[in-house]
Amino acid sequence: MSQNIDLLKKKIPFKWKMYMRYYLSEKVELPISKSKPKVIVTLAANYGNLGDVAITKAQVKFIEDLFPGHELIKIHVDELNSKLIPLRRIVNSNDIITIIGGGNMGDLYEFFEEYRRTIIDLFPNNKIVSFPQTFDFSESSKGQVSLSKSIKIYSKHSNLHVFSREPLSYRRMQESFKNNSVYMVPDIVLYLDNVDPQHNRTGVTLCLRDDKEKKISNDDKEQLLDLIKEKYKDIKYYDTHIGDENFEKESADIELDKIWNNFKKSKVVVTDRLHGMIFCAITRTPCLVLPNSNHKIAGTYYQWLSDLKYIRFIEKYDERLIIDSIDELYNIDVTSSEKLNLREKYEPLLEALKD
Repeated sequence: MSQNIDLLKKKIPFKWKMYMRYYLSEKVELPISKSKPKVIVTLAANYGNLGDVAITKAQVKFIEDLFPGHELIKIHVDELNSKLIPLRRIVNSNDIITIIGGGNMGDLYEFFEEYRRTIIDLFPNNKIVSFPQTFDFSESSKGQVSLSKSIKIYSKHSNLHVFSREPLSYRRMQESFKNNSVYMVPDIVLYLDNVDPQHNRTGVTLCLRDDKEKKISNDDKEQLLDLIKEKYKDIKYYDTHIGDENFEKESADIELDKIWNNFKKSKVVVTDRLHGMIFCAITRTPCLVLPNSNHKIAGTYYQWLSDLKYIRFIEKYDERLIIDSIDELYNIDVTSSEKLNLREKYEPLLEALKD
């Protein structure tokens, strides 16, 4: 009996599950003006992944800079079930729906893609702009089923603009979403400038992942950590993922300032996290970057950051090369480096939103 119920649940479209949850729960009234022009940020991050929190912050800033006269509305991930249906009743056809950028377009984080499909399905008459993402549908049967669902939903929307953040994702989006407008711009966090205030720098900060996206083996990681700790006595640890239990939703800016200031006080950051590298780029912090399990780090580095002398990417694990590179970065003078400025690269995103 329970197996039959589980099968039935799987067959119910995600959109209708959302409707059921909404009607079975206490109704939410949104204090939003129907007449004022609006830009909505959906799937906004209010959880312990500081990369996603920074994406939300940068996306909000980009929109506020572009539309100072519009009302900006954030719908966080954990609010979608209660707020998406009432939002549908308030938006006008000229209001703009945006979907958060990041690395969750694919089957690795399937529930994010389910939400993305539902948002696109629920607002067929609004311009929808999906901010720069990594396309990461796997070749597994699960991944291809998920991709087929997305293609079906995306292709029905006549005013959907999908942005990639590196070349491989751009090509795959073009191949898959042929009925939609597809573009490439940098990760939206690279729109931010956080070089100032500057601090005295000491030691090495390690920002290494320990999840399903890591590429370096546990043995290699432990050996590398031992070598770094032996040579550099001042070692700090700071991950871009601090865990939901350590994250207070009202303190998002405080948590971002903590990690940015930690990086700005470091001589070198060693990371295999995309936003570890990006946080170093926007704070002008020397950074040694190792690969992760997919193409998002390599693609972002080679397309947007390879000219920065204080960011170095090593594609394959090479213990000696890593240590030598840390030595070189440790002694680099970043004050002579120009600030990163990629703002002109966001012109396609600006035009898609304004057009």
